[in-house]
Amino acid sequence: MEPSPPTSRLSACPRFYFGIPLRSRQASFDWPLVCRNLERTLLSLKHQTCGDFGILVACHEIPDVDTFDLDIEFIVADFDPPPAVDDEGRPGNDKPKKKRMVGLAMKARMADDGYYLQLDADDLIHPDLVNFTLADDNRRGYLIERGYMFDCCTGQFGQMDQEHSPFWRHCGSCAVVYFTKADMPDHLMDNRCYFNQFKRHREYVDIAAARGQPLVPYPEPMAIYLINHGENDISMYRGKKGVKSEYVRRSLVEDPDEISKLVADYPQLSEFLRVSE
Repeated sequence: MEPSPPTSRLSACPRFYFGIPLRSRQASFDWPLVCRNLERTLLSLKHQTCGDFGILVACHEIPDVDTFDLDIEFIVADFDPPPAVDDEGRPGNDKPKKKRMVGLAMKARMADDGYYLQLDADDLIHPDLVNFTLADDNRRGYLIERGYMFDCCTGQFGQMDQEHSPFWRHCGSCAVVYFTKADMPDHLMDNRCYFNQFKRHREYVDIAAARGQPLVPYPEPMAIYLINHGENDISMYRGKKGVKSEYVRRSLVEDPDEISKLVADYPQLSEFLRVSE
């Protein structure tokens, strides 16, 4: 991936931030599994070829995980967590509020501007994502259009791209957005700011375009969306367990060279690949 020349700068080099809204113990079916999934995600960040990034985790309790000496801050919520499922059978959801918590914490840490990826606590990021973003530095943002869906039960990869279905349509960890400090929230319920407009991942493209900062697709696949690991939102909490498995079967990656490269880029998947062999 060859970076294009950066555009005009607000600061010499923006910092990169990952924001993770973490499900609480009370809202989880299996809290130790939630922690293991988060640790795997953090391990994928430890493998970044550029270490110029911070991680902000909004949570109700600090998880017992190895943080791998990463620059990570746990922001503890001061409101009660929702149940895993309420009395009417709907999944508890405090992710929007936790996203806003991350926005406030990022504003407090950033200098003038920065790049931000809203990261789910069970997805994996390609080792070159931070490096490419900061080297290219387009001051708009980037879209993960190409990526993979990985079925933890079968050890199989599904292709995600324009030919099959773009990554951003399925996974919330799909966009790196450029923000200045003026774009960040002034308080938790500040819905006018640019940062808090990014609520539904299928709308990210339109929101950025309407702002005049259209997201540029990364030229290579940049993330993996894990399914069937036991704490997936869509399978465990929304009653759609087979939907994603069927997608993987329809768009199966069968090229052994491509699979070998994925195994090398994402060693965090070795536990599932051993099971599937």
